[in-house]
Amino acid sequence: MQLLAKVKFDLRDPDEFYFAKKEIDTLLGTETRTVPTIAVLFKERPFNLLDDEVIHIMSRLVYMGAGQGFLAEAQNIDLLSIVKRATFFREIYVIFEAHSDESVLEELEKTGISVKTGQLKDKKNDINPFTQIYIKELESGNKLITIRCFPFQTLFEYVTEVKKLPDVVFRRRNNEAWAPYFKEKEDGIEKGINEMLAHLKWGYYRCPHFGLGKEHIGDFIDWASTDLRKPFLHYLHKYKGKGDPRISRALINLLKVKEGDTILDPFMGSGAFIADASTMGINAVGVEILNIGQLISAVKCNLGINLEELRRSIIEMFEYIDSALFEQHIKSDWIELKEKIRKNAGDSSGYKRIEPYLGEIFSLKSFIEKIKSEEVRKFLLVLLSQQIVDYAEKSRTGDFVSSFISYVEDRYLVLYSTRKLAEILGVNLNAGNIRIFRGDATNMAMIKDNLIDGIVTSPPYFDALDYIGNNKMSILILGIDEDLSWESTKEFYEPKYRKGSNQDTLPLTVYENYFTINLPESSMHLIELLRKSRRIYKARVVENYLKMMKLSFEECYRVLKKDRYYLMVISKRHSWIVNGKEEIIETSPVLADLGRSAGFKLVYVIEHGLSKADEGKIGVEDILVFQK
Repeated sequence: MQLLAKVKFDLRDPDEFYFAKKEIDTLLGTETRTVPTIAVLFKERPFNLLDDEVIHIMSRLVYMGAGQGFLAEAQNIDLLSIVKRATFFREIYVIFEAHSDESVLEELEKTGISVKTGQLKDKKNDINPFTQIYIKELESGNKLITIRCFPFQTLFEYVTEVKKLPDVVFRRRNNEAWAPYFKEKEDGIEKGINEMLAHLKWGYYRCPHFGLGKEHIGDFIDWASTDLRKPFLHYLHKYKGKGDPRISRALINLLKVKEGDTILDPFMGSGAFIADASTMGINAVGVEILNIGQLISAVKCNLGINLEELRRSIIEMFEYIDSALFEQHIKSDWIELKEKIRKNAGDSSGYKRIEPYLGEIFSLKSFIEKIKSEEVRKFLLVLLSQQIVDYAEKSRTGDFVSSFISYVEDRYLVLYSTRKLAEILGVNLNAGNIRIFRGDATNMAMIKDNLIDGIVTSPPYFDALDYIGNNKMSILILGIDEDLSWESTKEFYEPKYRKGSNQDTLPLTVYENYFTINLPESSMHLIELLRKSRRIYKARVVENYLKMMKLSFEECYRVLKKDRYYLMVISKRHSWIVNGKEEIIETSPVLADLGRSAGFKLVYVIEHGLSKADEGKIGVEDILVFQK
């Protein structure tokens, strides 16, 4: 059997191609060969035997970069597993020769693709919504079988674009009840999904001409767009330092975990690295100190939310907004709440921007908090929080309520389209169990020794990011003021003087041996460099950060099973003022040494330029791959 993994044509960074090879090699369990151009393959067997139709489809929408795919040869290929898990690939092909109908079925069974009686009667056969099988009779009497599959991740990325179709976009509400309005939108989504799957199988490509009078999905969705990487609920809410959802699924694959295994993210943030685990049948544990991060994660990881209850609550909320009661609530004084927020926010620009909308926000929050279903309540609170962030940052201006209605509708339709596609594909989006704990990575007592099958995380970047900043107004309004204790990484790790003690202490609960922790030479060299340049305060912050990371490494080593992997996404370098001038310091090796000092073995490092932080601060990240 020959397997060709054709990469997506819209890879946005050259490093993604290298990352894609790592992923497919891991999924196959063997080294693949890079294919510079797919056209070159048609000179060698069995590709030179393919029909023109297969050649045409295989050659369409290719990546114009370092290569266009990866080739592997193996006796047994679990194609279905690869299709369920692969991230960076538009199509997966498996090609083999068989001497009889019986041998065809035997080989297909090895791939995991189920074929029903009578399905292989034509040259081109649609086996299921994501698989086609082409059969060609060769002169030798053998049959050449080509299996073409669309990875689930690719389909879930594309389905979020279905809401652009005219049956959805051009359906306006004209003084009617909300229920039939939503029903027609949902019908438009379902029609669009069927069109999308058919369009992909046909292999056609049309430039989009958005407007009335078009009937085909190819007229509305630009398959060449690079803005298709928004599957599931990854883009539900802004979060500083959020893990890149484009690589989260691939990182899980690099852990070499299987269905039923359990992974851990000890610095969960908003849940970007574990949100996909459940869709892959993998259990996940997330640990996070911030309430806002836990709230967003709980919603993002719950793709199995009760859609009926969610729709009903949204409609009731929209009807409340349309009512005179909402207008009365807006005009309420809300004096106590406004004063509390003004006092905590100070004379900030964020408060000044959000202040005109506080009456509307408090009224919406009051309604949402009365919803009985906890999962629905959290979902809508997160959407309200995101709107607060947008307005506080001046990303949006104008009518807050109308903007909120549009955003709720948009996110609901994305979730609805995701769920409907999952039904068609037979995917259980909540196949894995996600557990979220409030705590910090230095003391994960809630997790037993040797329980975890893989760890993937992105810890704080020294003192580079303010993890509260853009969420401060929503934190105040949602009433989770406790998060304001951690203004930034700098505050997070700054030692606080305790009265009556000669020791500095931290704002977190840490082990008693914190002050006797031994750091590797590279850590001490960095601290000493800052001290000698008279950056005494900065040196203390960095020292405490490194000690906390050492404790975290030790905890991760404790809970991880032997021979399993720990993937850490960390900034490659950091910029500090040293001796009066800016100096770029390689910090990734410092973290690598910390991991080794805790007992881990550094297996390899992947460099990639997919910055998830503020532009200009962190341009390149390293993925450190450790093994216990």
